[in-house]
Order: sequence, then structure tokens, then C-alpha cells
Amino acid sequence: MLTSDTHNTFITQFSKAVTRHMTQGHVSLVAIAGEFHITRGQLNRRVKAKLGITAQQLALNIRIEQAKLLLTSHRDLPIADVAFQCGFDDATSFTRAFHRATGCSPSHYRNNNK
Repeated sequence: MLTSDTHNTFITQFSKAVTRHMTQGHVSLVAIAGEFHITRGQLNRRVKAKLGITAQQLALNIRIEQAKLLLTSHRDLPIADVAFQCGFDDATSFTRAFHRATGCSPSHYRNNNK
């Protein structure tokens, strides 16, 4: 059985891996699981045991939080560039995911959070 500290360390390492993959332009849970020498299923079980959400949802949450930061701190950065920097393949999928997560479009978020 993993201790709470082990779980916290694992989640921190997972978050860092997601951030690292974002900067490479694509977030692959299979690749991240491989870095931990576990399967994607095992990755999911570990994250779900600690946080009650899937690894995919945690990765998306991390990406959306980074997008919020970029949208408000780099107002001149095009939405497509924000999408790419957060590991999305295109602006359309980013906008759709951002809207589902926040209830508003990236442009609306940027304009209303100065």
C-alpha cells in the first residue's frame, strides 16, 4: 500500500511530466505512464485512488490552469499559440475543452480577467 507522501510525490511528478509534455506540444498519457514504468491503466488507478479523477482529467485540469495563466499574463498571445503551448493540437479542440472546463471561451476569459 502506498503512503500519503508517496501518493503526493507521485501526483507532483505526474504534474511535472504533464507540464514537460505540454512544452513539447502534445500530452500523451501513454508516454507519461512509460516514464513511470507503468501502464496507462496503472497510471489511471494511481491518480484516481488519490484524487478521485482520472489521469486524463488531471492532465486536462493542469493544461487548462496553464491556459488561464497564459491568457491573462500574455494578452497579445494568439489563442492558437496558447492552445499549442498547453499541448493541444489545434485551437478548435482547445477552445472546446476550455469552454467545457470553465463555462466560457478563452477570449471571453481573457477579456473578463484582467
